[in-house]
Amino acid sequence: MGMPLRITFRDRDYSFQVVNEEPITRDTTEIPIILNGETLKLIKGSNGWNTKEAVAGIDAEIVEAIGRAIELRFRL
Repeated sequence: MGMPLRITFRDRDYSFQVVNEEPITRDTTEIPIILNGETLKLIKGSNGWNTKEAVAGIDAEIVEAIGRAIELRFRL
């Protein structure tokens, strides 16, 4: 898909790209993105969005904000 998106978090702009191969629906629980040149998999759990594995330099709060931005964009 490769849809580029932007988010402002704590007065800083972040650009990321959704790189899923399947359409994003309400049943989607795993979304691959590219953030700062790194591919991450966002996993939707009962407590919101997290990454599959911890990544140095990427805060859990920005991951949660990106997950919410994707939810708003795709009306999940």
